[in-house]
Amino acid sequence: MKIFGRLLIFVLVIAISLMFYFGSHRSPPVRAAPSPQKPPDLTAMFYGNGNYQQWVDRFGTVSRSAFDAAGNRIGTQVGHVGGPHGIVVEMTYLLPDADHPLGQAFDGQGKPMRLDTGPDQPIDRTEQGPLVS
Repeated sequence: MKIFGRLLIFVLVIAISLMFYFGSHRSPPVRAAPSPQKPPDLTAMFYGNGNYQQWVDRFGTVSRSAFDAAGNRIGTQVGHVGGPHGIVVEMTYLLPDADHPLGQAFDGQGKPMRLDTGPDQPIDRTEQGPLVS
């Protein structure tokens, strides 16, 4: 009976060790390569549904923010007064989503731009003095 108990414990230890070994050495799931995406339709987003707010300052700078059906902001266009829609777009900024975690930026013709996210290292504000509001 002692031999059977020791053999059972030995088999269990080996089985549990193998489970941990093979369970912890799994390769991470491979993500499929993203399919080539066409740029978002900015015209439909900002002019199609009319669900946007627009502000013009005294210098003629126009800012327009588009919203989805739930009222969440999708993105913002910045430009100056003029054009068929009351704004000559200079830049468009779309908010981050699952495919673009930093957001997206487009020039006035709708071509993708590099989105500058700032310095890689945080800035120590104490070196610059206090912030003035």
